[in-house]
Amino acid sequence: MGMHEQFRLDGKAAVVTGGGRGIGRGIALALAECGADVAVVARRPHEVDAVANEIEARGRRGLGISADVMDFTAIPKALDQVVEDFGRLDIMVNNAGGTLDRKIYALPEISLEKFDEQLTFNMKTKWWGAQQAAKRMTGGGRIINIISIAAHRPSPGFGVYSAANMGMISMTRTLAVELAPKKITVNCIAPGIIVTEMLVETMNISEQKAKDSFAQVIPLGRTGTPEDCAAAAVFFASPAAEWITGQFIDVAGGQPN
Repeated sequence: MGMHEQFRLDGKAAVVTGGGRGIGRGIALALAECGADVAVVARRPHEVDAVANEIEARGRRGLGISADVMDFTAIPKALDQVVEDFGRLDIMVNNAGGTLDRKIYALPEISLEKFDEQLTFNMKTKWWGAQQAAKRMTGGGRIINIISIAAHRPSPGFGVYSAANMGMISMTRTLAVELAPKKITVNCIAPGIIVTEMLVETMNISEQKAKDSFAQVIPLGRTGTPEDCAAAAVFFASPAAEWITGQFIDVAGGQPN
């Protein structure tokens, strides 16, 4: 196999949670462009259907599944549907995460309910997605957890989110060892500042203002794009990363940890 062929995903079946928009959509389309059939899981039916159509326009099979990762019966059902429709499951991208209500909570004031919600959304759902995917990866596979560089630093207003992301690094490392006998690799991608709809809504600023202001603190001089993250996801999903597991990579334009 030539080096360029090691980045192909022909014949593989992938799932991307939170794939209806933003980073998840970018990853789903990139996996399809490299040859994978891709199922997109997210809450909004019109968004997952639109991305599934974009996947099929690239010559691959696309599947839109409307499901909420916070419903712990939903992911097993979704993965069973993928195996039934695609015949296999090779790649699981646990991307869904963030703040459900798009609000900021300082740790001294956050309620127990919001603490549990953020921890569940950003860690427990990804563990569950990894566990359930691994059960269905009969011939080995790739699990990729999308977290944030918030894991590495103090994050006023996002303390639980930050802690959950750091927890996912630890969990990824343990899963990597525990799933290695099944030839399943487990890795993390930690995006930096990507100006998505979620970020704009949470920070209550315009997209252009976000890009202009955040670019000033990024060594490479610009905010990131979903495609920047998608390139890292393709690498971890590909044969080129067959001997890499339990790792995380920052996709952050040089922002320090």
